[in-house]
Amino acid sequence: MSLPSATAEPRRTGRLSDRVREQHAGVHTLIREGVSLRAIGRRLGLARGTVRRLAHASDPDELLVGRWTGRTSILDPYKPHLNQRYAEGCTVARRLFEEIRQRGYPGQEQIVRVYVRRLRDAFPHQDPPRRKPSVRDVTRWITRHPDRLAADDAQQLKEILARVPALARTAEHVRAFAELMNNRRGHQLKD
Repeated sequence: MSLPSATAEPRRTGRLSDRVREQHAGVHTLIREGVSLRAIGRRLGLARGTVRRLAHASDPDELLVGRWTGRTSILDPYKPHLNQRYAEGCTVARRLFEEIRQRGYPGQEQIVRVYVRRLRDAFPHQDPPRRKPSVRDVTRWITRHPDRLAADDAQQLKEILARVPALARTAEHVRAFAELMNNRRGHQLKD
């Protein structure tokens, strides 16, 4: 792999370029106000070397050209598959890693985890997948008064009871017992 030459085009989009442009503007604004480089570093939470590089660059594009510009990732050939599977609702990085490993991906799982995290950040409008309810969750939902259940919990309980008839019968018995106790009709219990 050859490194790009110094005449390469600067990176135009992405988190790095956005952050560098933001920092460059902040540093130059504070310089115009007469703030020292050391104070700028403290205010912006940047290292002195970073502040110095930003201060000496007349344009942020000067900082965005270099050995990292245009670099390819080991994950690039597998990104279309990851994007498709993520859009289909498979958002578990470990599962996605296993899938692309079977397709020949030679890299580490951590690289896939970082990419999936970026997908989650890029698509915040999508609801995160619901975790499977635990036995404790279902027990709590069955024993709680139906009016006091959150809408999502009530929906999940309804789905579970529809799939497991024995649990649905148990839930009916629990509710009948609770009604007896709440309405003080315990004397109706059979021996």
